[in-house]
Amino acid sequence: MNSRSSQQLTSFACLCAGTILTLSALTVAPQAREPAQTVAVKEMQDQCDRLAGSPFDRDRNPAYSPVAINEVDASAATACRVAFEATKNPRFAFQLGRALNNSEQADAAMQAYETAANSNYAAAKVNLGMLMGRLGDNEAEFKMYSEAAAEGNILAAYNLGVAYRDGLGTQLDVNKALKWFETAAAAGDSTAAFNIGVIYDEGKLLVEDNQMAIAWYDVAAKGGSKDAMINLGLMYEGGEGIPVNRQVAAELYAQAAAAGDTFGATKLQQLQQAGIAPAPAPEISSLLPDGFQMLVLAPNEVESPSKLKNI
Repeated sequence: MNSRSSQQLTSFACLCAGTILTLSALTVAPQAREPAQTVAVKEMQDQCDRLAGSPFDRDRNPAYSPVAINEVDASAATACRVAFEATKNPRFAFQLGRALNNSEQADAAMQAYETAANSNYAAAKVNLGMLMGRLGDNEAEFKMYSEAAAEGNILAAYNLGVAYRDGLGTQLDVNKALKWFETAAAAGDSTAAFNIGVIYDEGKLLVEDNQMAIAWYDVAAKGGSKDAMINLGLMYEGGEGIPVNRQVAAELYAQAAAAGDTFGATKLQQLQQAGIAPAPAPEISSLLPDGFQMLVLAPNEVESPSKLKNI
């Protein structure tokens, strides 16, 4: 299928030559423990966790909701710096890196991530790997993902799948790519499930298997992947090898459009103009017959996704 293609790994850091905020005393004690703190310092620790905790860090402070990378407030840097200097806890160094990175202080962010990574902090290894890749050191990037994935970090598992799929810092190995994508998908990563579907769908890295592609698109769509909704909709609309079901296609496009997908909204509008109105969204798996074939689209009919989630 010339469908919406698999999502690529992109570095989330913007490497800038701007003012670098010097980090002081970024040395983690071998067995860092938070000592007794003054009330003011304790407040800084809480503020750092509240403003800069990552959704992909299983060691974050669970008392606070996680914060997406693009929503980390620049004021978190001061709190995280105070928290780290008082405790030498690598979590605060990692979160300091997030705050610095989001304010485009990439060199200082890398130093903070490296400090936490040297203390074996898995989430920091993912971000440090991304920055190393941005600098052109793909082997170091791959090493960081490998170490973090082995320690159970889910985004690292996803990124490692991308690395093996694309030969990023290692030899291309589709079986290892599938292994790590499946690890991430089993933990609820819908993008990983979508990318598995694409591997089976396109038939470039292994023999085309449409049944496996549909099964993984189903998993991904249920997990909220707009791209999987689109690919399933295209299959139903084209009806190659299966009965055409434009009603189901409209429902899938409607789900994607409701999630903000402009291509889904366009396809939905086209079907509505043809008199096809979507019903309330059904359970996708209940609508999938056996014997799916691939839908062939015109080149460039679907715009490829351009961005991945960041840690």
